[in-house]
Amino acid sequence: MLCCVSLIALVAAISLVFTASAFPAPVTTADLSGKTICWDYGLISTFCPGGKYYANMAGNGTWRVTSVGVEIRAEHWNGIYDIDKQPDGMLKSLTKHSSGRYCK
Repeated sequence: MLCCVSLIALVAAISLVFTASAFPAPVTTADLSGKTICWDYGLISTFCPGGKYYANMAGNGTWRVTSVGVEIRAEHWNGIYDIDKQPDGMLKSLTKHSSGRYCK
């Protein structure tokens, strides 16, 4: 009986390892630093290394990743932007009801 329980636990642990990358995760500083995101509603956000930020709708400002999201302080918008990176590389925000990708 102990053998069967151990086998079930092993199979469950292995399946978690393989499916963990299939779930969205909050973005990290590395995901954003030096990148530009093109959002589906026309916003183009540039997250410069060192915390500088520029967006065509928000202006110049700063950014940083916090435990609750990406804090942005810009000329025309201040707030927390929740950004999750999807398994396919798409970025989604529930607060903005939008999705985006790294600009080419």
